[in-house]
Amino acid sequence: MDPCSRWRNLPDGPSLKHLTDPSYGIPREQQKAALQELTRAHVESFNYAVHEGLGLAVQAIPPFEFAFKDQRVSFTILDAVISPPTVPKGTICKEASVYPAECRGRRSTYRGKLTADINWAVNGISKGIIKQSLGYVPIMVKSKLCNLHNLPPQALIQHHEEAEEMGGYFIINGIEKVIRMLIMPRRNFPIAMIRPKWKTRGPGYTQYGVSMHCVREEHSAVNMNLHYLENGTVMLNFIYRKELFFLPLGFALKALVSFSDYQIFQELIKGKEDDSFFRNSVSQMLRIVMEEGCSTQKQVLNYLGECFRVKLNVPDWYPNEQAAEFLFNQCVCIHLKSNTEKFYMLCLMTRKLFALAKGECMEDNPDSLVNQEVLTPGQLFLMFLKGSLLLMELPTDRTVLREKRIPPWMEVVLIPMTGKPSLYPGLFLFTTPCRLVRPVQNLELGKEELIGTMEQIFMNVAIYEDEVFAGVTTHQELFPHSLLSVIANFIPFSDHNQSPRNMYQCQMGKQTMGFPLLTYQDRSDNKLYRLQTPQSPLVRPSMYDYYDMDNYPIGTNAIVAVISYTGYDMEDAMIVNKASWERGFAHGSVYKSEFIDLSEKIKQGDSSSLVFGIKPGDPRVLQKLDDDGLPFIGAKLQYGDPYYSYLNLNTGESFVMYYKSKENCVVDNIKVCSNDTGSGKFKCVCITMRVPRNPTIGDKFASRHGQKGILSRLWPVEDMPFTESGMVPDIMFNPHGFPSRMTIGMLIESMAGKSAALHGLCHDATPFIFSEENSALEYFGEMLKAAGYNFYGTERLYSGISGLELEADIFIGVVYYQRLRHMVSDKFQVRTTGARDRVTNQPIGGRNVQGGIRFGEMERDALLAHGTSFLLHDRLFNCSDRSVAHVCVKCGSLLSPLLEKPPPAWSAMRNRKYNCTLCHRSDTIDTVSVPYVFRYFVAELAAMNIKVKLDVV
Repeated sequence: MDPCSRWRNLPDGPSLKHLTDPSYGIPREQQKAALQELTRAHVESFNYAVHEGLGLAVQAIPPFEFAFKDQRVSFTILDAVISPPTVPKGTICKEASVYPAECRGRRSTYRGKLTADINWAVNGISKGIIKQSLGYVPIMVKSKLCNLHNLPPQALIQHHEEAEEMGGYFIINGIEKVIRMLIMPRRNFPIAMIRPKWKTRGPGYTQYGVSMHCVREEHSAVNMNLHYLENGTVMLNFIYRKELFFLPLGFALKALVSFSDYQIFQELIKGKEDDSFFRNSVSQMLRIVMEEGCSTQKQVLNYLGECFRVKLNVPDWYPNEQAAEFLFNQCVCIHLKSNTEKFYMLCLMTRKLFALAKGECMEDNPDSLVNQEVLTPGQLFLMFLKGSLLLMELPTDRTVLREKRIPPWMEVVLIPMTGKPSLYPGLFLFTTPCRLVRPVQNLELGKEELIGTMEQIFMNVAIYEDEVFAGVTTHQELFPHSLLSVIANFIPFSDHNQSPRNMYQCQMGKQTMGFPLLTYQDRSDNKLYRLQTPQSPLVRPSMYDYYDMDNYPIGTNAIVAVISYTGYDMEDAMIVNKASWERGFAHGSVYKSEFIDLSEKIKQGDSSSLVFGIKPGDPRVLQKLDDDGLPFIGAKLQYGDPYYSYLNLNTGESFVMYYKSKENCVVDNIKVCSNDTGSGKFKCVCITMRVPRNPTIGDKFASRHGQKGILSRLWPVEDMPFTESGMVPDIMFNPHGFPSRMTIGMLIESMAGKSAALHGLCHDATPFIFSEENSALEYFGEMLKAAGYNFYGTERLYSGISGLELEADIFIGVVYYQRLRHMVSDKFQVRTTGARDRVTNQPIGGRNVQGGIRFGEMERDALLAHGTSFLLHDRLFNCSDRSVAHVCVKCGSLLSPLLEKPPPAWSAMRNRKYNCTLCHRSDTIDTVSVPYVFRYFVAELAAMNIKVKLDVV
């Protein structure tokens, strides 16, 4: 029987033939659907937000009303439209459309203009509709508003984009930012909750409550809570304009409907008619309303309107009842349209609250998927958009309002609008646990036109720390929220690994130094990584080809021997063959870009006189800069070399700036950038440098199974162990890494990779294709056996040092290895002497300022435990802030010894003594070695009239 018949009958796995196909690399007619599906939710949600959603949101905004010269003026936003990104009108250019690559290149924002139709009326009579520009908003790449929408791959390449550009992100100041999907409480559903912190809200409050996340059709949202009090009553709380308000439930119920107290009572006690405590509690809630003199719905509305109108900012002519209606419309059960529906909803929530407090129902689990929903990027974008429009204030006290032929109200709209744009009030609730970087109130607008207002809100205010907007630099980690599952699909034989190792690889997969994009020449990112010689993995799951990952490979096929050799492989260290390294194994580069804007060189005055260039014959340039004042493409820069030069045309001065980084680099490309209007006139350039980053000791590597390793030694090939056929491994992996981690998938990959290399195949490593009956070990073992190798993937190795055959069989095969971005060049910190703190005289910390590493309490404890007291003294004293101080032995003061005045010039005496100003003696002065910070401490205590006396022996 043919020993290979078993594996020959199995279905064929992926093939490597496409890599050698002449058509490989030629752009398709249409983009690959699989990749576009990754960002479909982002793009579609944004499309909804800027088309259907924006219209609904604008219609829900109440009119802005105010009184002017005894007349009632109102402004109502009827409609709003966002236009695709274009250059401003009046700009001289070949094409008006702005594309994402341009915004990345010159560090600008990919944005479109927001225009609104505003109807203005006087005393209820419409006076016309004005189109008003409200500024710019960021546009999502590949959305319907994006100029790349529906372009085929060839057209995308012509616009300097990836052929498979997925979109779904924004470009803010040249940086790609993505809005992550957020998990939110289930909308419009009362969730019973127990929160001990609610007891701190006031006297009588308990931990019981019912919360509802109320969301309207246009995605406006408000959180509303019912709190159970110790006396059996209920308190309603809500937030309006970031202020928390509490309202006894009885007032809300009576204000919503014109029912009698008995009808309200009957509705609340439904199903609990026999519960005397509940009946008494309901009666008490209604009695509280009567005690305030509110017996009818109209009286309650009048009472609430009078209490709340100072916070609602409603027009003065609104009666109290209308102000109260405004309150309920904006804050209470906003998802329901009629007050009657709101009344029945509050009654339902109240009955659930009492059931929770009395132990008749369980607390709802907010972490359960049943009680959660996903907030899409488009919804969040729409909320910010509506929030900025909702509370935008128009000026009413302008001195420019003069009697003219056009009514003064028209001027109010036509003149530049100012104010304090604020976010929708509920936003601060439903974005929990996110928090704003800084409150919107800090955003003051000047007298110039409101252009840029919306953009500022998104750029400066609405960017959450680590939660909503995640800055990204590569397509590899562009959508981490949706790629946690996608990256997991790239792990070969993941069903054979321990689960935490797969999760670990999902995180490390986003830190891989691979080949993330094909448009390096067009990028201006702060930092980009590039693996010089990536390879297609011999063993990969089917999803690898489904997403066509060969266009963006992330690693190298390496010969890995599982052997403990030389001792340099302890813990997670790994030894790399020096000859492999010399042939280019895992070599890479880091692309760094610097944006140089001459308009920022002069803080005050006219910067139009500054241009890039060199002064003829300037000896500082040394033929290292071109006539335009910029370095040559391909030039090697070292520390101190001329970097760029610029001239002041008015004064004739020449300024030469020097390369300040300690890392050598190569100038990769230089882009001359302009501004939005095209009037830059050679004021701004972007210099991209390529920093070689070949592997060095301390750099981090990892397999695709969460097996990280640090390069500990580049071992000479002549001393490396070798097989009988002369094969020398690229990597030597410590066998102790397997037992505790249980990454059996890596062992199977090693066998599969070895058999793939021998037979010229590419193996399918999709999980769950093997089972107990059809084991991977037997399948790949037979393939190795058919190629003349050991069934279990082991071989006899010979010592490279002695030439003797090693006693044990060594497991050796092919494993796909990733090089990670964690490199010693970015992290090493060393210092002998350097800058010190001006106050304490101790070495300063921080790698960026060449500071020291903190020797803390735990390090001190370690030295104490080892009994190395002299070393401890050297670290914490001699190498820190040792100083020699003068002290008076008699009075024990560090502060009283002072150096006497210098003798006159004619005197022969040149020795100056220290005298104690308290004892008036010089023979009692001695010197002691103390930390300088102690002397500072003594001086601080003296300033507070605290005396420190030293007992000098």
